[in-house]
Amino acid sequence: MDHKELELFRKAYDKSVKKCIKGKGKNGRDIEEQSNWVWFDRAVIEELLAMTDPQTGGIKMYFGQYDENNIEMLPKDRKNREEYIGRISLALAASNKTEAGFEDIALPDSNKEEGFSPSRSGGGIENGGTICPPDCKPQDT
Repeated sequence: MDHKELELFRKAYDKSVKKCIKGKGKNGRDIEEQSNWVWFDRAVIEELLAMTDPQTGGIKMYFGQYDENNIEMLPKDRKNREEYIGRISLALAASNKTEAGFEDIALPDSNKEEGFSPSRSGGGIENGGTICPPDCKPQDT
């Protein structure tokens, strides 16, 4: 996920959930039950933490919502992908606490250190956790 995708994700949330307006599903109807939880695998979390300062680093969690304008950011092979439309989720950002505040770490692809394996997005921000509903059971591997 890059910063532009993060903004789309957050804007969908700001327009509805943040204002207590129900999200709309793929059929255009109100979502009656929003997300119960979001799951990210350990590798994603460890990759993000590895980008941060050992003393002041952490993970910032942005609330967002999937809609028809940003659903493409989910992996194409995601089971029930269209069922994510209108649901709340999280984007995780590698972040350091500084005197100026909490600063996200951006690692553009062109600035990758040799031998460094950044997150799959290549930028210090991850999205695409599994959410319940619709995926309330572990996915088959």
